[in-house]
Amino acid sequence: MLEALTDFTIPVLHPIVVHFPVALGLSALLSAGVWLVRNQDAWWKSTLLLIGLAFLGGVLALRTGEAMEEQSEGVAMVDRFVHLHEELAEWSVWILGAAFLAMLVALWMGRRDVSSAGTPLRWRAVVFLAVLTAAILLGLTGHVGGIMTWGVPV
Repeated sequence: MLEALTDFTIPVLHPIVVHFPVALGLSALLSAGVWLVRNQDAWWKSTLLLIGLAFLGGVLALRTGEAMEEQSEGVAMVDRFVHLHEELAEWSVWILGAAFLAMLVALWMGRRDVSSAGTPLRWRAVVFLAVLTAAILLGLTGHVGGIMTWGVPV
């Protein structure tokens, strides 16, 4: 039975890779929400790590998506939605990158303002809203990808 596993290969990694930015983006949203409320350094670190990993996973998903697009040319459902899927994915990655940069600015602003501990609320809110936007876009990207893969006309 186990030897049968070597009879098959996975020609593109995109269907495997795409789960990482979604899962990490949603985890980053949860962490950013706690950081927004609690303003503790551990939550800042957790949020930064999760956003960074979601961003890297998104870049990898974009790269592997190009190979998947080439392989799927001529499939009506893919041809219909692939550009929307790609655009949503690109926006997700850009916003995750912006959120990562906002995290670094938040750290810098928190260290500049010695009158209170932690990071100013406005920067925590900016990061939270950016991660929320990215999470929504990641969900929409996944939904469109699901339609391309599993969708049937109603």
